Amino acid sequence: MLYPILSLVFLAAAIAVGCVLKKNTGVISIAFALILARIAGISDKTVIGYFNNSLFIMLLGIMFLFCIAQNNRTLELLARKAILLCRGKVKLIPIVLFVLGAVISFIGPGLISTTALMAVLAMALAAEIGIDPLSFLLFGALGAFSGGLSPITPSGIVAIEVAEKSGITGIALPNALMMFLVMLFCAVILYFFVFKWHKYKESEETRNKTAIATDKFKIEHIATLLGIVVVAVLSTVFNMNIGLVSFAVAVVLLICKFADESAAIKAVPWNTLLMITGVGILISLVTELGGIDLLSDGLRLLMGEKTAAAIITVLAGVMSWVSSASGVVMPTLIPTVPTLVASLPGADPIALVTGVCIGANAAAFSPLSSCGGLMLAAYSGSKIATTEGRNKMFAHLFFFSSACIGVAAIFALIGCFSWF
Repeated sequence: MLYPILSLVFLAAAIAVGCVLKKNTGVISIAFALILARIAGISDKTVIGYFNNSLFIMLLGIMFLFCIAQNNRTLELLARKAILLCRGKVKLIPIVLFVLGAVISFIGPGLISTTALMAVLAMALAAEIGIDPLSFLLFGALGAFSGGLSPITPSGIVAIEVAEKSGITGIALPNALMMFLVMLFCAVILYFFVFKWHKYKESEETRNKTAIATDKFKIEHIATLLGIVVVAVLSTVFNMNIGLVSFAVAVVLLICKFADESAAIKAVPWNTLLMITGVGILISLVTELGGIDLLSDGLRLLMGEKTAAAIITVLAGVMSWVSSASGVVMPTLIPTVPTLVASLPGADPIALVTGVCIGANAAAFSPLSSCGGLMLAAYSGSKIATTEGRNKMFAHLFFFSSACIGVAAIFALIGCFSWF
């Protein structure tokens, strides 16, 4: 019993130290794994073997490709072209932002990259038109979140990989669809009942501002978009490794001089990669020492067959407020699902995994998380930012994060996560 408890203490300490000191939890996790392994008599070679090479290549490949797409302005131009479809109808902009964010996120970039793009675009439009920035910002982010668990996004890849290692398959479709439905539900509530966009009165001035011309697509932008389509097709239809395919497409784009290699490499979120793989090493060690089984036993005491998915959704969301959804929460909670299912006959493992993934990612609206922080940064860097506005934005984002977790938990409680 000593080692399981000690391993969980080390895991909790790594997360706490990273949060309090604002240091990369992955780096701290590697150091803690070394210490814990020494105490438990596990060799350094074994600890190094816990590094997930496959996951690292997949994440790095897709991130590098989309850093190229951002560096050569392909995603930015795609976003602005979509906005022109509104043709002066401001009430359509939130819808276009949601759809655009969903499409871009779904085809590969995922939550963080797409949220960054949509936040900047939403803030620019809000400042230009003179609209409450939150009324645009949330729709772009909800769109980004709705596509954030597709099988070819970083978060989707992590979820599938961790679930398969835990003996759970078939989560790709439920994860992607339920995340979309939860975020779509939140968007509908915001559109009709919070911001009441359907009652918005158009003016000639705002119509003109949303119908301005933008740059045209050039050969590098068209080639990049085609490359993204190739990656999506080869990885999903032909089951090729998305990381390797992404590197291949990226090399073609670089050889054709359609992007700046050094700028793209610098733009890769290395901190995120290090966090995911570093925490993965510690999680693997915790699992080896029985910590995950102990955590499963503790969760089982709180759960029943009907409430298990809702409780684990809320737990994942709360954990995600202070740690990474992909790097910490999903790798920690998903491995507990098999044990929970064994002790709760009738509980659906797919629903539990879906609850973990959606709860953890829905919480990312919090300004303490990466996506919420990006939204707050986008506002802070805009020309309409004020100190009072930043404080309100912080509170609103945290409240909305809590609301999204609550909506996800309700979906889980009424059995929606078992639909697919």
